[in-house]
Amino acid sequence: MEHQYINVDRDDLGVVTITFNVPEALNPWLIPLMEEMTVELDYIAANPDDRVVIFTGAGRSFSAGGDVGPMAGAGGDRPMPHFMKEKADRQRGGWNVPTMSAEERLKNETLNGRRIHMQVWELDKPTIAAVNGVAAGAGCDLALACDIRLASTNARFIEVYVRRSLVPLDGGAYWAPYLLPHGIAMEMLLAGEALSAEDAHRFGLVNRVYEPDELMPAAQELGRKMAQGPAVTQQLVKHMVREIHTQGYEQHWKYIDAAHQHTRETHDYDEGVRSFIEKRPSEFKGF
Repeated sequence: MEHQYINVDRDDLGVVTITFNVPEALNPWLIPLMEEMTVELDYIAANPDDRVVIFTGAGRSFSAGGDVGPMAGAGGDRPMPHFMKEKADRQRGGWNVPTMSAEERLKNETLNGRRIHMQVWELDKPTIAAVNGVAAGAGCDLALACDIRLASTNARFIEVYVRRSLVPLDGGAYWAPYLLPHGIAMEMLLAGEALSAEDAHRFGLVNRVYEPDELMPAAQELGRKMAQGPAVTQQLVKHMVREIHTQGYEQHWKYIDAAHQHTRETHDYDEGVRSFIEKRPSEFKGF
C-alpha cells in the first residue's frame, strides 16, 4: 500500500519507524492518515520480521490530534474529522481497509481513532514514541499508549480535549492517571494544561529527554537494542503487563462512548471549536 500521509521506514534489524507526515497542519489525524496507519499496524502485527515500532512526527509537531479546522469550515481541502458524521458530508463513514476481517466489516463500526489505539495497545512488539514536538489530543493519547516515551526538549503533552468541550476520545482518561501522579493527570484532563518535556520526565512519563537532533538517533539505538532481544519473551511480558495492570481498559471505552455522544451536542462544544478557529479564549456557558 502506497502511503501519502505517513512515512514508513524499516531497517535491517526490524525497527519500523512510522512518521506522521502532514507537517503543514501539525500532523493531524486525517481520515486517510488513519486508514494508512491501521493497515500498516496490521501488517506489522503479522510480519515476524518487524520487531519494534517507533512513532514520530515530521516537522515541529509529533501530532496535534484531531483536525479542528474542518470542524468549523476552515480546513481547506482536508477531510472532516471522524466524529463529524452528523454535521457535514464525509468521504467515508466506517472502517473499510484491506486488512479488515469479515467479522470486523460486519460490525460496521464508525471510523475513529480507537481502532489504531487498540492496535498499539494489543501489539505484541515493543513500541516507542519519539515525541519531537507537541503531542495533543489523539497524538498525546498515542504517545501514552506506547511502551516507552522519549522526548525532545521541544516536546509538550496536552490532553487538549477539555479546551474544546470534549471528553478524551482516544484513551487519555485511562492512560494519564495510569502513568502520572493523580493530581497531575487530573490537571491535564480537567484544565487542558500542557506538560513540558522536563516535567514529563520528572513525573516519569518520559524515560529520557534529548536535544532535538539527538532524539531520533537515541530512539533508533533503543529500538535496535530491543529488536535484537527475544521476541517470544517480549510478547509474553507485554501480555502479562496488559492482563495484570489494565483490567479496566475495555470498560473505559464504554464510558467514553456515552459521554462523547452527549458532549458533542452541547453549546460549549460548538464554542470550543469556534474559539479555536477564531484564535480567542473560549466563553463556555456550562451547557
